[in-house]
Amino acid sequence: MFSFYFFSFSIIPLFSVIPNAAFAQMEEFTTMYHHSLRQDVFIKEEYHYLNVSKVGTFPVYDTYKGADGKLRCELLSSEKYSNPEEYKRNESFHHFSIKTPCMSSPCQKGGTCVANYKYHSFDCRCKEGFYGEFCGKVPNYHIITIVNSPGRSSIKFYRGSLSLGLTPCVLRPSFLQKRYSFRTPLHSSLMVKGSSGLLNVTQLVTLLLDSKLVSVLCHFGNFGCGDGGWTLVMKMDGNKQTFHYNSTLWSNKETFNLDGGKTGFDAQETKLSSYWNTSFSRICLGMKIGQQIKFIVINKQANSLYSLIADGKYRNTSLGLDTWKSLIGSEASLQLNCNKEGFNAVCKDSRSSKARIGIVGDNYSDCRTCDSRIGFGTGGYRANNNTCGNEASVLGPDNGEKHIKAMGYILVQ
Repeated sequence: MFSFYFFSFSIIPLFSVIPNAAFAQMEEFTTMYHHSLRQDVFIKEEYHYLNVSKVGTFPVYDTYKGADGKLRCELLSSEKYSNPEEYKRNESFHHFSIKTPCMSSPCQKGGTCVANYKYHSFDCRCKEGFYGEFCGKVPNYHIITIVNSPGRSSIKFYRGSLSLGLTPCVLRPSFLQKRYSFRTPLHSSLMVKGSSGLLNVTQLVTLLLDSKLVSVLCHFGNFGCGDGGWTLVMKMDGNKQTFHYNSTLWSNKETFNLDGGKTGFDAQETKLSSYWNTSFSRICLGMKIGQQIKFIVINKQANSLYSLIADGKYRNTSLGLDTWKSLIGSEASLQLNCNKEGFNAVCKDSRSSKARIGIVGDNYSDCRTCDSRIGFGTGGYRANNNTCGNEASVLGPDNGEKHIKAMGYILVQ
């Protein structure tokens, strides 16, 4: 008995192109040329069988003679290169396959050869960690997995694949373990702090964002926003007008000072493409006043921060007055009425205090002329030049008049 393999008419023929209707009427056919058949060069491999589903079984005539002058031909639904584990020695069958470049095993490092029978060519499907035409190339970065489990921590290095799409700085939980996976240059090193099974890592990594390799500082572990991997989005200086409420940086898809994304919680401003191309379920907000940084977290799911802010529409949060004030500390001050918080927080009078992310307060409950705010991307009455921090007028704030400018940090997870 002999096994041939066959793909349906709509795909690529591996034995002959035979219209589906012909199968119902056909009891036997010859290997002689026929206008509805395509001929190819077949390679015979004796005593082998590919254990995949059959398209059909048909008697054929050939120069090989069986007991009745016929041989049984099984047309198979796939081929051996796609199913190497199912291709085994068998004393009852010979296997015939179309001659293909895959016969020479061109794919290296365990890659799978995918034959293109129409054009007598092939492609290599590479294993993770390799790429290139023949899977022989190794990328110039690692994929690093940090595993935390109760009582111990470990870091595992393995080479990554250029085709692998990783969400930047993502926490990947697995049962009781916590896995952080990211890519980093081969020559780089990790800065690891802490003990007792908890890793705090700040690492400059190379991420594929908008089809471009961008260096970003990723933060892992609990630095103030809880466990997990955090992707930097923005850093802004409340003394500068770069990220004023009216800045186009909030509504466009343009980066600003990419080098600022390579440093930590410092005074460099930056806006990364993670502003519009990174989805998340949590936002980490930090304010640095002097040498002290305080953080809060917003649990909010979105396709990107851009999707929450760029259109200018108000989207509320429910953190509460005290949580927003905790960004500033004991010096924080806000009016006790209105307290409109969230994204694009603006009162009825557009000249009054406003925040792209934050809370605004008024001495009246109608939110008409807000005179105080805590937030990021701020502006308006009374200090239009304070773009990140806390402003409170003399009209009824709970802790007196304040003009506190902060360095702001926005990260997502």
